[in-house]
Amino acid sequence: MRLPLPTATRQNLLCAAALGLIFLSAPFPRIQPILHATLVLALAPRAGEPIVPALWALAAGWTLEGTLRLYPHLGGTAWADLTLTLLAGWMAARWPLESLKGWITRLAALTLLHTLLVHGAVRLAVGAHPWGYGWLWALVTVPLWGWASWRLLHAGPTPGRR
Repeated sequence: MRLPLPTATRQNLLCAAALGLIFLSAPFPRIQPILHATLVLALAPRAGEPIVPALWALAAGWTLEGTLRLYPHLGGTAWADLTLTLLAGWMAARWPLESLKGWITRLAALTLLHTLLVHGAVRLAVGAHPWGYGWLWALVTVPLWGWASWRLLHAGPTPGRR
Protein backbone atom coordinates (compact mmCIF):
# COMPACT_ATOMS: atom_id res chain seq x y z
CA MET A 1 0.00 0.00 0.00
CA ARG A 2 1.48 3.32 -1.04
CA LEU A 3 0.91 6.43 0.96
CA PRO A 4 -0.79 9.31 -0.81
CA LEU A 5 1.44 12.25 -1.70
CA PRO A 6 0.83 15.47 0.19
CA THR A 7 -0.79 18.25 -1.77
CA ALA A 8 1.52 20.78 -3.36
CA THR A 9 -0.16 23.61 -1.47
CA ARG A 10 0.38 21.95 1.90
CA GLN A 11 3.98 21.14 1.06
CA ASN A 12 4.73 24.68 -0.15
CA LEU A 13 3.14 26.22 2.95
CA LEU A 14 5.22 23.97 5.21
CA CYS A 15 8.37 24.87 3.27
CA ALA A 16 7.60 28.58 3.55
CA ALA A 17 7.05 28.25 7.29
CA ALA A 18 10.31 26.33 7.74
CA LEU A 19 12.22 28.90 5.65
CA GLY A 20 10.83 31.71 7.77
CA LEU A 21 11.78 29.85 10.95
CA ILE A 22 15.35 29.37 9.66
CA PHE A 23 15.62 33.12 9.22
CA LEU A 24 13.98 33.94 12.56
CA SER A 25 16.07 31.42 14.50
CA ALA A 26 19.36 33.12 13.56
CA PRO A 27 20.04 34.08 17.22
CA PHE A 28 19.79 30.39 18.14
CA PRO A 29 22.46 28.58 16.09
CA ARG A 30 21.61 25.15 17.53
CA ILE A 31 18.05 25.27 16.24
CA GLN A 32 18.88 26.50 12.74
CA PRO A 33 20.54 23.31 11.43
CA ILE A 34 17.58 21.25 12.62
CA LEU A 35 15.10 23.44 10.77
CA HIS A 36 17.40 23.55 7.75
CA ALA A 37 17.70 19.75 7.58
CA THR A 38 13.94 19.40 8.02
CA LEU A 39 13.26 21.71 5.10
CA VAL A 40 15.89 20.30 2.74
CA LEU A 41 15.54 16.58 3.48
CA ALA A 42 11.93 16.11 4.58
CA LEU A 43 9.63 18.93 3.50
CA ALA A 44 10.95 20.07 0.10
CA PRO A 45 11.58 16.81 -1.82
CA ARG A 46 8.67 15.79 -4.00
CA ALA A 47 8.55 12.68 -6.17
CA GLY A 48 8.49 13.50 -9.86
CA GLU A 49 8.67 17.27 -9.52
CA PRO A 50 12.22 18.68 -9.40
CA ILE A 51 11.74 22.42 -10.02
CA VAL A 52 9.82 23.67 -6.96
CA PRO A 53 11.79 21.53 -4.47
CA ALA A 54 15.03 22.74 -6.06
CA LEU A 55 13.97 26.36 -5.53
CA TRP A 56 13.10 25.67 -1.89
CA ALA A 57 16.47 23.97 -1.37
CA LEU A 58 18.38 26.87 -2.90
CA ALA A 59 16.41 29.34 -0.78
CA ALA A 60 17.19 27.31 2.35
CA GLY A 61 20.89 27.20 1.55
CA TRP A 62 21.19 30.91 0.87
CA THR A 63 19.09 31.78 3.92
CA LEU A 64 21.24 29.68 6.20
CA GLU A 65 24.48 31.07 4.78
CA GLY A 66 23.15 34.61 4.98
CA THR A 67 22.17 34.38 8.63
CA LEU A 68 25.32 32.76 10.01
CA ARG A 69 28.00 35.30 10.88
CA LEU A 70 31.11 33.11 10.85
CA TYR A 71 30.11 30.91 7.93
CA PRO A 72 31.31 31.49 4.34
CA HIS A 73 28.70 32.99 2.00
CA LEU A 74 29.70 31.57 -1.40
CA GLY A 75 26.90 29.12 -2.15
CA GLY A 76 28.36 25.80 -1.03
CA THR A 77 25.39 25.12 1.24
CA ALA A 78 22.87 25.99 -1.47
CA TRP A 79 24.57 23.66 -3.96
CA ALA A 80 24.66 20.79 -1.46
CA ASP A 81 21.00 21.41 -0.54
CA LEU A 82 20.00 21.35 -4.20
CA THR A 83 21.82 18.08 -4.77
CA LEU A 84 20.36 16.36 -1.71
CA THR A 85 16.81 17.57 -2.34
CA LEU A 86 16.92 16.23 -5.88
CA LEU A 87 18.36 12.94 -4.59
CA ALA A 88 15.66 12.66 -1.91
CA GLY A 89 12.94 13.39 -4.49
CA TRP A 90 14.38 10.74 -6.80
CA MET A 91 14.47 8.27 -3.91
CA ALA A 92 10.86 9.08 -3.02
CA ALA A 93 9.79 8.34 -6.59
CA ARG A 94 11.90 5.20 -6.93
CA TRP A 95 11.30 3.71 -3.46
CA PRO A 96 8.12 5.09 -1.89
CA LEU A 97 7.88 4.63 1.85
CA GLU A 98 5.19 2.81 3.71
CA SER A 99 6.29 3.16 7.33
CA LEU A 100 7.57 5.71 9.79
CA LYS A 101 10.59 3.53 10.58
CA GLY A 102 11.72 3.52 6.96
CA TRP A 103 11.17 7.29 6.76
CA ILE A 104 13.34 7.99 9.80
CA THR A 105 16.04 5.59 8.59
CA ARG A 106 16.11 7.34 5.21
CA LEU A 107 16.27 10.76 6.87
CA ALA A 108 19.15 9.69 9.13
CA ALA A 109 21.16 8.44 6.15
CA LEU A 110 20.38 11.60 4.17
CA THR A 111 21.37 13.76 7.15
CA LEU A 112 24.80 12.14 7.28
CA LEU A 113 25.22 12.52 3.54
CA HIS A 114 24.00 16.13 3.75
CA THR A 115 26.59 16.89 6.43
CA LEU A 116 29.43 15.54 4.35
CA LEU A 117 28.24 17.20 1.17
CA VAL A 118 27.68 20.63 2.76
CA HIS A 119 31.07 20.70 4.42
CA GLY A 120 32.77 19.36 1.32
CA ALA A 121 31.09 21.98 -0.90
CA VAL A 122 31.91 24.81 1.49
CA ARG A 123 35.49 23.59 1.72
CA LEU A 124 35.74 23.65 -2.08
CA ALA A 125 34.27 27.14 -2.17
CA VAL A 126 36.38 28.82 0.52
CA GLY A 127 38.81 26.38 2.08
CA ALA A 128 38.95 25.16 5.65
CA HIS A 129 36.15 26.29 7.96
CA PRO A 130 34.84 25.29 11.40
CA TRP A 131 32.29 22.48 11.42
CA GLY A 132 30.52 23.22 14.65
CA TYR A 133 27.97 20.86 16.15
CA GLY A 134 24.91 21.74 14.08
CA TRP A 135 25.18 18.52 12.10
CA LEU A 136 25.17 16.53 15.34
CA TRP A 137 22.05 18.33 16.59
CA ALA A 138 20.32 17.60 13.29
CA LEU A 139 21.30 13.93 13.42
CA VAL A 140 20.33 13.41 17.06
CA THR A 141 16.92 14.99 16.54
CA VAL A 142 16.05 13.02 13.38
CA PRO A 143 13.42 10.94 15.22
CA LEU A 144 11.71 14.13 16.43
CA TRP A 145 11.62 16.13 13.20
CA GLY A 146 11.23 12.98 11.13
CA TRP A 147 8.10 12.04 13.04
CA ALA A 148 6.78 15.62 12.86
CA SER A 149 7.36 15.86 9.11
CA TRP A 150 5.77 12.43 8.60
CA ARG A 151 2.66 13.56 10.47
CA LEU A 152 2.51 16.92 8.67
CA LEU A 153 3.04 15.54 5.19
CA HIS A 154 1.08 12.32 5.41
CA ALA A 155 -1.72 13.30 7.78
CA GLY A 156 -5.18 12.44 6.65
CA PRO A 157 -7.63 9.59 6.64
CA THR A 158 -6.15 6.17 6.11
CA PRO A 159 -7.78 3.83 3.58
CA GLY A 160 -10.75 2.02 5.07
CA ARG A 161 -11.38 4.64 7.77
CA ARG A 162 -13.73 7.58 7.70
